[in-house]
Amino acid sequence: MRKVLGLFAGIIFVLMANTAVAENVKARLVLDNGPWGVHAWIIQGIKNGAFAERGLDIEYIGNGPGSVKSGMLISSGKAEIGFQDYSGVVLVNSKTDNPKLLTVFVVDDKAQDGVYSFKEKGIASFDDLDGKKLGGYATGVTTNVLPAITSAKWDMINIPFSGRVPALVSGEVDAVEGFLTTNILNFEKVGVTQDKLNILKLSDKFPMAVSRVITVNSDWAAANPEAVKALREVCRELVAEFIKNPKAGVDAIDGPFVSTDAKRAVELRRAIFANDELVNTPFVQKHGISNASALEPRLAEYTSLLVSKLGLPNRHPDNKYFDLD
Repeated sequence: MRKVLGLFAGIIFVLMANTAVAENVKARLVLDNGPWGVHAWIIQGIKNGAFAERGLDIEYIGNGPGSVKSGMLISSGKAEIGFQDYSGVVLVNSKTDNPKLLTVFVVDDKAQDGVYSFKEKGIASFDDLDGKKLGGYATGVTTNVLPAITSAKWDMINIPFSGRVPALVSGEVDAVEGFLTTNILNFEKVGVTQDKLNILKLSDKFPMAVSRVITVNSDWAAANPEAVKALREVCRELVAEFIKNPKAGVDAIDGPFVSTDAKRAVELRRAIFANDELVNTPFVQKHGISNASALEPRLAEYTSLLVSKLGLPNRHPDNKYFDLD
C-alpha cells in the first residue's frame, strides 16, 4: 500500500510540475472581430475561471477590427494577447524591422479563405476565374495568393465583406472571395444553400496554411514565460472541450451577435462548421491540437509564401513569427 501511495504521489508531483502556473499575470485580449461563435471558447474560459486558475488575469477589451489592426494593437503594447488570422501576423511583422507579434498557439489548422460562385457560372476551378469579375479586396490575402495557384486573369471588383453575397446574388460579379465561416452563413441568410454553389477552398491548394491563431506581444512573453506556457495549456484544454461541446461556449458569449435566439443559433452553427472544417481536421486528429513539431515547418513554409506573394519587405527568422512550444 505504501508503494502504491508513493507511486501515486509521484505521479501527482510530475503532473503538477509539468502544469504551468503563472502568478496572477494581467493581460488584455483583443479579437480580430466579434466575438462570433468561433471565438466563444476563449470568452468562456475567461468567464468560467479556466485562465484565472492558472494565474492568468485576462480582460477582453475589444476588437481590432480585423487581424492586421489587432496585430498592431498587440505590437504596440496596447494589448498582450490576440485571437486573429495568421496572415495578419505576417503582414504586421514583415512590415517592420523589429517585430513584436508572436504566434504561440494555432486554433484553425486550415486556411479559412475561399472563392464562391453559382454553379451556372461554370467556375469549377481557380483557372475558370479567367476573364471573370471577382468581388473582394484588391489588397486582400486571398486575392494576392491566387496567382500562386492559377495564371487566370480576372477583373477585381473591390467590395466589403457585407456586400459580397448581395453582389453575387444580384449578378454584379461572377464570384466572390472571403471566409468560409462568414460567406456560407451569409448565403444561407438569403436562402442560398451550399448545393447551389461552387466553393473553391484555398486549403486545397495550400495545405501548409493555417488561419486563426493566438498571439502575444513578444516583450510580454519574454517577461512572463510561465504565463505563456499556461496560456497554451488552457487554450488546448478549452479548444478540445469546445470541439466536444460548442454550445456551452456559445452560451457564454453576449452582445449584439447573440441578442436573439435566432442569432445565437447562427453562432452555434458557425462554431460547429468551423470546428468540423477548420479546427478538428484529420491532421489535428492525428497530431493533436497545436502540435509544435508538426505545425512549425508548415508555418515556416506559409510565412515565406505570404511574404513573397504579398510583396512584404522583410522575411524575419521563424522565431519572430511563431513559437508553439
